Amino acid sequence: MSWKIYVTFIKDAGNIEINDDLIKSLGFKNFEFVEKTNFNERPEIGELYVSKYKNHLLIANADLIWQFSKPETTKTERAFIEEFPTSEIFSLSLGYGTYYCLIENGKKIRLREIGDEIYQDFGELIPEEVNLKPEDLFDNEELRFMKEELTPEEFEQQYQSNLAFETAFELTKRFFGIRYDEFEIKDYEFESVKYRNFQIDNVQDCGIKAEMQFEQ
Repeated sequence: MSWKIYVTFIKDAGNIEINDDLIKSLGFKNFEFVEKTNFNERPEIGELYVSKYKNHLLIANADLIWQFSKPETTKTERAFIEEFPTSEIFSLSLGYGTYYCLIENGKKIRLREIGDEIYQDFGELIPEEVNLKPEDLFDNEELRFMKEELTPEEFEQQYQSNLAFETAFELTKRFFGIRYDEFEIKDYEFESVKYRNFQIDNVQDCGIKAEMQFEQ
């Protein structure tokens, strides 16, 4: 299955109400309520889905990951930490590469951005990725083919890409008890509140569209 996921998970968020005040407090800008609907982990640019899952909060936005992966701490990242100072915050973008950030007790402890190359690799290894070796990620036939056809550099890049992908799903077990890609189809349908930033609709530059969704 080809996955596209743009979700930030907040563990043990508490009895929080999803409303306009929450959206603004987290640094989102010019988002308007649209409807109550099912959660969508692959929203279009400018869409925002917010949902509760048990005691956790799920926030889906295609550009939110970039607020957690910039060299400096953004207003949005700071807003999340201030709103949830003791919660685990895991921001994930999966599709055109794998990008994830893990925050524990207000501190960023792990950040990886991997596409055609490793763009960022910050922090110590976390338990979900320590024991994943090439033999855990590829079957014997795949390994034999890769070692014969790829250069050592190409092999390492493919290994790191798959490692990041698997690590991302392993991290979702912290929130769901099982990996997000192990859900039954019916389990992906949980209630959500949908918002949208309509002000970006006529903007062509993707970078500008991304920045227009957040307080700067």
